[in-house]
Amino acid sequence: MQSPDAFPPARHDLDHDLRTRGYWNSPWCILGLVLLPATFLMAIDKQAMVVMAPQIQNSLGCSLGQISNVISAYSFTYALCQIPAGWVCRQLGAARTYALACLFWSVALLSTAFATTIAELILCRALLGIGQAPDWTAALITVQQRFSSIHRSSVIAILLAALSLGAVVGAPLSVFLMTSLSWRLCFAIYGTAGILLFGILLAYSRKAAEPSVPQNRASMTEPFALSRLFSIGGAYFCLMGVEGFFLALFPLYLRNTFHLNMSHVAWYVSASYLVILLSKLLGGVASDMLLRAGFSQWRARVPLGIAGLGGGTAFLAVALMMSSGTAMLPLALIAAAFLGLGQISIWSCVQEFGGASTAQVSSWTQFLGNLSVAVVPLAMSWSVTLLGDWWLADGMLVFLGLAGVGALACVRAPIRA
Repeated sequence: MQSPDAFPPARHDLDHDLRTRGYWNSPWCILGLVLLPATFLMAIDKQAMVVMAPQIQNSLGCSLGQISNVISAYSFTYALCQIPAGWVCRQLGAARTYALACLFWSVALLSTAFATTIAELILCRALLGIGQAPDWTAALITVQQRFSSIHRSSVIAILLAALSLGAVVGAPLSVFLMTSLSWRLCFAIYGTAGILLFGILLAYSRKAAEPSVPQNRASMTEPFALSRLFSIGGAYFCLMGVEGFFLALFPLYLRNTFHLNMSHVAWYVSASYLVILLSKLLGGVASDMLLRAGFSQWRARVPLGIAGLGGGTAFLAVALMMSSGTAMLPLALIAAAFLGLGQISIWSCVQEFGGASTAQVSSWTQFLGNLSVAVVPLAMSWSVTLLGDWWLADGMLVFLGLAGVGALACVRAPIRA
């Protein structure tokens, strides 16, 4: 006689399980319930320190160089941990990696609320970078697994826009929480929100089936494959070095150069991120339209990046020469718009030309880009601290812009078998 446990589960239980699994395996549901919330919150968490840096600088009585060390600690560990990020995603799967990364970075952010010295802040920022490092690689693998090639650039544009939207919302929100409560409570609130999001990501990791990565007939050992690895990565290093001004130094620049109050600083920073957001969205749609119209992958993706990086560098270099905020801010916003186009171009190249090696290409590109965000703003801030002006820092941006345009021009499309 069979035990009750031997009977199959009730039909309605099976139907519910199938519906739940189908829900979690729908590409657009995954985008809306997993990728976008995680990317949005990650951007808020990452930029919280940047926008609150002037207040924390005053609170702890540290110099521009010292607070820049705190900000850059995130980018250093984030960059270094891109190297094993692809391996981690392959071993654990993109879904499980997402969940564990969210828990780790949320605990690190919560710990920031209790930091009392520069050294402790640097440690917390470094741990935040480690926790967030696998996020973007896991997102790109998920996009490649779930979406067809004609939709990927638009989906990447949406994710990049979510990063910018997190910064748009996060700047005034962080200042509001900081002025209404304190900067410590602001970090505590963000860390708690991340732990709650971990619950959603954990449910996704348990229910979603992990599909295989589509294979691309062009391998990383065919002629010019390694050159694409370095040209795309080099271009992103240069792009993020230029964009690093907005990501790390813009609030400090506005506060220290034009002596704006924190409320105005927050809204100007938010405006720059909003411009980048809209630029990414429009650039992604335009790039996919060119591909559907019959343009080659190279012509649909690369020229957009050349125009974006070149134009963004030129306008930002001129903006930093302005002596008044009224003249500087419009030029900076135009520069931000161009840089958004460069972002979507480079990440579309990673998707289109990465194939089965997308995880490695993504990790390498992320490593170089975030290494640049760590090194370039730090070098700029210390040059300003030592020299007392922005001329050398401006020259660094021009050099990076020219080098990045050259690197993008060297990108070659895969050779198909």
